[in-house]
Amino acid sequence: MQKSPIALLAAIAFLAACSDSPTTPSKVSNLAGPSRLLGNGFPSGGHDYHLNIIGVPKDKNVAMDNSDGHRIFVRLNSTNVVTAPGGKNNQLAKGGGDDQNHIYLCNSTNGLNDVTDPRCDAWRATHANQFGVIDANATDGDGAIFGIPDPCADDNLASTACTPGYSVWARTHGFPRGSATLTTCATDTTATGGDTWCGSNGITLYAKQKKAVDISGALLHMTLTIDGTQNTALAGCLGTTTTGIATIDVYLFDDCFQNYFWNYDNNGLKLMELRFYSAS
Repeated sequence: MQKSPIALLAAIAFLAACSDSPTTPSKVSNLAGPSRLLGNGFPSGGHDYHLNIIGVPKDKNVAMDNSDGHRIFVRLNSTNVVTAPGGKNNQLAKGGGDDQNHIYLCNSTNGLNDVTDPRCDAWRATHANQFGVIDANATDGDGAIFGIPDPCADDNLASTACTPGYSVWARTHGFPRGSATLTTCATDTTATGGDTWCGSNGITLYAKQKKAVDISGALLHMTLTIDGTQNTALAGCLGTTTTGIATIDVYLFDDCFQNYFWNYDNNGLKLMELRFYSAS
């Protein structure tokens, strides 16, 4: 005789109560709210924003300002290599028409220490604490601009630690060829003229990977190795030693840097999909 739905539920509850080893959801990230992964590798549950980074063989020549189309165009093959991970990379400095494949970051929380571009200020006025594409063209001389909340609002590494308020996951698409390396970089505000520093915690993703991975550790901070005897002002600003060498994580929009950007060193990757998940 077929059991009623109520009887079936009661039987399931009884078996669960008798189990000696109850199951526990697997942890996917200490930043992401969802507790399990989908078949494509992304966390379960809804995400706050998605962004497609599209590699194109030819530069885009049309204006793409104020274009919240959830996509940014980059060169399919670029030369913007981080030659000194964790140190100074002044060949990637902002300006001079050499900002291809740079995705500059606009602080939508409070406007502190972000890209020095009036388009960022205009966008933030109506998009407080939101994600959004401001300039979708990273193939031209001034790079792209992406609005993003401060993951560590009002954070100053000299006095407080940071627990990011969201995580970033990435999945590659396309033929099983190509790769791209993402690295967080920024300009030192304590030096005259400012040096461009890039983290040693950049990540390389390959087209053949297919499933999503958590890349928060590469995009939300840069890991720097600083010689305090040669960079005394910067070491003092970050609250680290001024008489030796120290390695420190600098999160987005920390006061000691400005013009934060993601350096997208592309080697033939046609599409990367990013999803942003709130920790709450």
